[in-house]
Amino acid sequence: MKTHKAWLLATTICAVDLLIAGAAFAQTAPDTAADAVEEVIVTGSRIARRDYAAESPIVTVGQDVLKSSGAVTVEASLNQLPQFTASAGAGTGGAGNANRGGQASANLRSLGPQRTLVLLDGRRMQPSNADGTVDLNTLPDMLIDNVEVITGGASAAYGSDAVAGVVNFKLKRNIDGMIVDAQYGVTGEGDGETLNLGVAIGSKFAEDRGGAMLAISFADRKPVYAPDRDFFKYSKVTTALPQGVLQVVATNLPTQAAVNGVFAGYGATTPVLRTNDIGFNVDGTLFSRGNPIANFTDPATHIYNDGRTLGYSTGDFGYLQMPLRRYSAFGSAHYEINEHVEAYGQALFTDYKATFGIAAPVLGGSSGPVAPIPVTNPFIPTDLATLLASRPNPTAPFYLTKRLDDVGLRQQTNQYTVYQLLGGLRGSLPDHDITWDVYGSYGSTQANVTDRGYPSLPGISTLLAAPDGGRSICEGGFNPFGTQALSAACQTYLERTITSVTDVKQTVLEGSAQGHLFEVPAGDVRFAVGADYRENTFDYQPDALAITGELVNFAPVRPTSGSTKVSEIYGEVLVPLLKDQPWVQSLELSAAYRYSHYNTVGGVHTYKTDLSWEVSDWVRLRGGYSRAVRAPNIGELYAALVQSAQSLGAVGPIGSGDPCDVRGGYRAPSAAGAAQVRALCLAQGVPTAVIDTYRDTNAQVTFNTSGNPKLEEEKADTFSIGAVLRSPFENPLFSNATLSIDYYNIDLKGAVGTVTAPVAVSKCYNADGSNPTYDPSNLYCGLVNRRPESGLIGVVQSPLLNLGGYKTAGVDVQADWSIHLADLGVFGDDPGTLKLGAVVSYLDTFQIQNLPNGRYQEYAGTILNTQIDPLSSARPRWKSTASVAYVRDSFDVQMRWRWIDAMTNAGNVGNTGTARGVGEVSYYDLVGQYTLKDGVQLRAGVINLTDKQAPQVGSVIGNTDYSTYDLVGRRFYVGARLRF
Repeated sequence: MKTHKAWLLATTICAVDLLIAGAAFAQTAPDTAADAVEEVIVTGSRIARRDYAAESPIVTVGQDVLKSSGAVTVEASLNQLPQFTASAGAGTGGAGNANRGGQASANLRSLGPQRTLVLLDGRRMQPSNADGTVDLNTLPDMLIDNVEVITGGASAAYGSDAVAGVVNFKLKRNIDGMIVDAQYGVTGEGDGETLNLGVAIGSKFAEDRGGAMLAISFADRKPVYAPDRDFFKYSKVTTALPQGVLQVVATNLPTQAAVNGVFAGYGATTPVLRTNDIGFNVDGTLFSRGNPIANFTDPATHIYNDGRTLGYSTGDFGYLQMPLRRYSAFGSAHYEINEHVEAYGQALFTDYKATFGIAAPVLGGSSGPVAPIPVTNPFIPTDLATLLASRPNPTAPFYLTKRLDDVGLRQQTNQYTVYQLLGGLRGSLPDHDITWDVYGSYGSTQANVTDRGYPSLPGISTLLAAPDGGRSICEGGFNPFGTQALSAACQTYLERTITSVTDVKQTVLEGSAQGHLFEVPAGDVRFAVGADYRENTFDYQPDALAITGELVNFAPVRPTSGSTKVSEIYGEVLVPLLKDQPWVQSLELSAAYRYSHYNTVGGVHTYKTDLSWEVSDWVRLRGGYSRAVRAPNIGELYAALVQSAQSLGAVGPIGSGDPCDVRGGYRAPSAAGAAQVRALCLAQGVPTAVIDTYRDTNAQVTFNTSGNPKLEEEKADTFSIGAVLRSPFENPLFSNATLSIDYYNIDLKGAVGTVTAPVAVSKCYNADGSNPTYDPSNLYCGLVNRRPESGLIGVVQSPLLNLGGYKTAGVDVQADWSIHLADLGVFGDDPGTLKLGAVVSYLDTFQIQNLPNGRYQEYAGTILNTQIDPLSSARPRWKSTASVAYVRDSFDVQMRWRWIDAMTNAGNVGNTGTARGVGEVSYYDLVGQYTLKDGVQLRAGVINLTDKQAPQVGSVIGNTDYSTYDLVGRRFYVGARLRF
């Protein structure tokens, strides 16, 4: 790691030295390119001008870079930029964790995709979710020309959501003829095939006064299953076993004598406590699942955690690459009514589907539903009957925690239909350097989510309560003890299929103008003004069975709906201050202001100011300040109560697992607060009878979230300062070198979010000093609810609130250098060009404040903190992408190196924990393309050339960060683009 950091630092220093050292000897070359450049608008400003150089840090990604990732969706390319944090994407179905249904999102600065605004040609796209995020699968990727990324607050220019920055996808303006594009990919294991086909046609008409184009594309991504990679064999280990485990009821335990007698009959040499969890082997005998593990004979599970725990891997049912099938179409047209007015319109349509399996549901897990089993059930094993009969109340029903593999897997289908229609007029004022634009757009997203294979709780209860075990209801009945086969008739009797529908609609009306105001000695004063109206509506209609809550592992939900409306006015001005002065080639100040009035939070103000100082042809300094605002979105305001599951981590050091578990670091005899933790566990509801033998048997804990219509807006202050250096050398070896260095600092207050289950539990038990008196009435403890019969954590309440804030700061460095080998005079007449490039990001700080007036904690350089984005947990100190390319005529080949720094475990923040982190990781890609003379472009590449496997994160073998690291290994792609 130190070697990599030293290399990156040395490279940066050398680049600066090379640029500065020759300044005294450099001669200013005439700039002949300016006259050839049209007026352009760069993301981050509404003002168009020639030779626009952005005051804010801008990263531009071309079409060739997007294609070189080999993926069928664009997020794979964007996530290679250090400014992005991988979030929802191809791999975030994970092993048994189907998040976002195959969607893809953009997440700048690790502040969450809801704080990154996605635009299409500078206009808002149709959101794909109630949280306002745009699924990048809906983009017309066939027509993308380039992508501009501005990092830092841009609300003054574009309104809410641009807290972390803006990602602006720019489309091709005109196509004259036809373009056909095809790409196929496959992994080194022969699975995970991808296919992308597209056709675009365009033409001018009406004597070139108009133009139209249409693009149609199809993408198909096959799944990669977790069991097909050795690393993931034991991924997503859960303590919910398919054999079934007897739930501990502290007030009605079997006698110790009965337990001793049963396990003595199995030849157990170590006493098994009556508070132990008891499971069922296939032959009807019993086993103790821990402290000690005794008489376990069933190969359906495995032993992990240093031989102390029985676990079951749901990774066998997980995905490393989510399947996706997408159809999309995009059309646009424009017509020049006269020399000053042009009409234009466009239409976008995308339909895509992702179908995937999910591990079988759990009966009786965490706070989930339970079904009583009477002592008269005919399937009760003899030894279990002995234990039940020894209880103080021998006739009381009992309960199991059981993963219902015998009922079958669940399957979910997410189908999204998205469209957006846009039309407007644009033009210029006669005899004035002023342009104007008026447009309106309307879009709709309909998401149909169909869940199959969820068992009916009333159906299970009926079978378990039947005197014959349900044999008279369906063939064979239901034997819950061990891993017993269930007949097709009983599966049909229990299984249910439900479909829920979400509609998200957006209406936008906007008018704007920009151009020349007047001239001052240093140049033209330019302006931009505008006004807009935006309305978003949300409607969620769950299936009737989802409302009643009768499905196992499916929390009851309610229909909900809501809307947000905002009216805005904005203005921007660019003022040249100095020009052609000593040490000042140009000095410009820009400022912007926006007033927004929401029907939810009322009026808010955003503003920014930037300064650009061009010292000379080879040095330009830039910096600025912005106030950005994000109003709560319709999902945060109106979402129905949703239950989700989250792991506390494996029992081990402080910061991981249930603190009440006697095997963990919280209660270790050497732990300073062990006695206080024990007392707090008792106060929270762990029964006295099990307090000194308590072990956490929850695979995951349940947490409840819901919308909150009382939320207020977030506010973020962003500071940036940087420099752009261009080589002053005339020597061809160094003449084509550029370097940009930018420092950013973002301070976000009033962040909308939840206190996640792991955070609430660890802070309640003073893992980081948040509850030094171990007070059960502590705010965090008030979120944690335990089940009275066993002490297991039932539900963690995680309401959406305006919590504390986030502070992040760092440095971005981009360096590019190229050399025409012919200028060296040693490789012949046409030897080609060598290009080197690197983008490096250093994260100086990433602090999270959970509650207003609370203390900030440092998470820079950590992994496994999901407070901001449940699909993104990695915040490495260093991250970089570097490349070396050789280009000759119509051929080029590039080697790319992607590096992610080592990270510590976020569970150790604020305490002396030793939970396992992750080491540094490097990936290498080899890509190339060749253009034939007849307009045919061929491309091919190998991604993850060395077949680097995902690293282990945390203490569970096979666990990793599914967004950050490469899951599927080496993969290949070939593609072709034909122009007619």
